[in-house]
Amino acid sequence: MNLALMMILGFDLLRSPNRAIEQGNTKLKGGQAEEALKDYDRAVQVLPAEPGAHFNRGNALHALGRYDEATREFLKATEAKSTAMRAGAFYNLGNSFFKGDKYEDAVAAYKRALTFDPGDTRAKWNLELALKKKKEQEEKEKQQQDQKDQPKDDKKPDQQPDKKQQQDQKQDQKQDQQQNDKQPQPQPQPQPQPQPGEQPRPEKTDLKEIEAILDSLERSPKDLEQARARLRAVRRAPPVKDW
Repeated sequence: MNLALMMILGFDLLRSPNRAIEQGNTKLKGGQAEEALKDYDRAVQVLPAEPGAHFNRGNALHALGRYDEATREFLKATEAKSTAMRAGAFYNLGNSFFKGDKYEDAVAAYKRALTFDPGDTRAKWNLELALKKKKEQEEKEKQQQDQKDQPKDDKKPDQQPDKKQQQDQKQDQKQDQQQNDKQPQPQPQPQPQPQPGEQPRPEKTDLKEIEAILDSLERSPKDLEQARARLRAVRRAPPVKDW
């Protein structure tokens, strides 16, 4: 289902002959749209308020694929007093909207063309095609919007807190370990060492033994000598650690 051909001839659209328009029409029919546009530009400069000049200039712009510029020219042409020109301007306007993928605007333009020429089969054909394209465009935009609204993360919502909680626990454990590393560790108590020249501390002498020695001093020299021997033996014995 293809778009109907555009109306491109406009010899009878001017109130008076214009050489630039005539040359432009000849070139446009021969496929020289760029050269025809130059002729139409000269005509528009001479006749800026002439709807027919804008109509033909719109045709050249449409042939060059400059659809937005063409629609502006056809809109100016719709101000014509001639019903036939207005119908043709709206029809061509619809074609430019259609080529620019503006299907909703194209539908409106074809409907206006049919109000001026209800029997225009080309306008009816293009209107049906524009309605179909408009529906397809709306469905495509709806699908794109639905895809945009879908969440990007397919994970279940209740899985996210568990993962975060595990991360928090690992962080807390790391901080506790760092805190423990900073705390001073208990040091072993140094054992007292004897100073140079210091004699090992003798074992504590029992109080009863001392009293016995004192008693022996009063009894006899023999007993005194035995007591001294015992004391010397005690002093030579290795000291017993009391810590």
